[in-house]
Amino acid sequence: MKIEFDGPVSNANAATLTQVIEALLARIQARDSGLDLSLLSRIIVTDQLAATEQQLGATPVAGEHLSRIVADGDGLALLFDGARLWQTLEGDGAEIARLIHHLHKECWRLHDARQPQAAAADTPLARALAPIVAAMWQEYRINRRSAWSLPPDSDLLLNHLAALLQALPGGMQEEITLYFADQDLDGLFAKSLGRIAHLMQAVAHVQGYLDGMGQPLQAVSGEMHELVAGSFLSPIWLTTAQHLAAGHDIEPGELADVPLRRDIHNAFATFGLQLREEDGDVWVDVQPIARPETLH
Repeated sequence: MKIEFDGPVSNANAATLTQVIEALLARIQARDSGLDLSLLSRIIVTDQLAATEQQLGATPVAGEHLSRIVADGDGLALLFDGARLWQTLEGDGAEIARLIHHLHKECWRLHDARQPQAAAADTPLARALAPIVAAMWQEYRINRRSAWSLPPDSDLLLNHLAALLQALPGGMQEEITLYFADQDLDGLFAKSLGRIAHLMQAVAHVQGYLDGMGQPLQAVSGEMHELVAGSFLSPIWLTTAQHLAAGHDIEPGELADVPLRRDIHNAFATFGLQLREEDGDVWVDVQPIARPETLH
């Protein structure tokens, strides 16, 4: 594997970083024999991650991040922030455990880049929901396959999911109230789509880890199990978990995607929004629902 270094910090620590990266990749590939990294053209450890992204024609991602996968000719390059990578290696065992898991997940992202994440959608509604379905599959498959490297202190994103359960009913009600004020149906669909996408991606993220660990939610966190069971998410959680597990066992495609689209429909319906197609477009019918506090 070709590893390149750019910048004073990265170059000064090139020998150690090369040894660490090669050892971690060897460990991951030995454990996951089905992992295909044939698209990985090179790894670039750089002091100026944003500038390197731009050089390769990628739009820099806002905020701090340890690594990014970008197009590199006919393949893909894995870019690392050299300063952050070196800082992590100088940290404690917990930080190094998180680095191993991070690299493990990046490897599976590289593997999955070989094939589309969702089937080609042939209806307006299917096309509108396709990005959510694709994101759900990516989160689920990557987390399920990388669960063995989970750091002991990982919360599986449960705290984030708990916060969503508390905030989403009120947020959706706010969008519906705004719609009744201005009758902007396109705005309602766009904003509610974003909120539902966030929810369903978080569900797939958590469920991927749970299935990878072979554990139900109750065994991992009794408190979170009770929170989900008593919330609007309960029926969606159960069916989506079944659909993700079943879809994982078959080839990616329409047969796996259709049940997830139905789960997304049900998530909208939970908040009184019925999705339908008419005249080649997507429509949202707003139905009266219970006050948001009854949905907690």
